[in-house]
Amino acid sequence: MPTRFVPIALAVLLLPSVAPAEVKDLSTAVIKSTTHLCIRGTLCHRDQAGVWVPKAKVAILSASLAEQTDVDIYVDIEVSTKPTMYLCNGSDAKGCIARAKYAGPGLFDYGATQGSTYLGSNITTTHITFPSGYGIIVDAGVPIYVHLDVRNDSLLDVVVDQDVWLYYVPVE
Repeated sequence: MPTRFVPIALAVLLLPSVAPAEVKDLSTAVIKSTTHLCIRGTLCHRDQAGVWVPKAKVAILSASLAEQTDVDIYVDIEVSTKPTMYLCNGSDAKGCIARAKYAGPGLFDYGATQGSTYLGSNITTTHITFPSGYGIIVDAGVPIYVHLDVRNDSLLDVVVDQDVWLYYVPVE
C-alpha cells in the first residue's frame, strides 16, 4: 500500500461507530387526506382534509408531502394546527408546520377545446427537516390538519389523495 493512503485507511478504521443504544426511536404519523371527487375545471378547497391528533406532547422534526397525482392540477397544501387554511402569518405562526405547492405534470394538448390531456407523471416531493435540536412542539390532544386547495385544470374528474408524513419524538 503506498504511504499516502495509510492516513486515509487509518482514519476510516478510527471513525466512531454508532452503537444501537445511541440511536433514538423516531416516530412517524401519516395523515391521509383527500379532496374527494374534484370535477374537471373546478377549484376544490377542503379545510381539514385530513387530521392527526397526538396522544402525547410531541416535537415534530420533519414533514414530507408527496405529490399524489398525475394530471393537470395545481395543489396548495398546508399542515398546521389551525382549523382552516391560510391562517398562518407573520403575527401568528404558532402551530404552522409545513406548506407546499405543486403544479403537475408535463402535459400536451391533443386539440382539446379546454384543459389539457395527460402526458406522463411529474414526481415531486417536498421534504422539510428542521435544524438539529429544534422541532415544532404540539401539545397532546391538539389536532394537526392537512388543508388542501386544488385547482383541477385537467379534462378528468379526479380524487386527490394527499399523504403527509410527520416524523416526531415525544416531549416530556
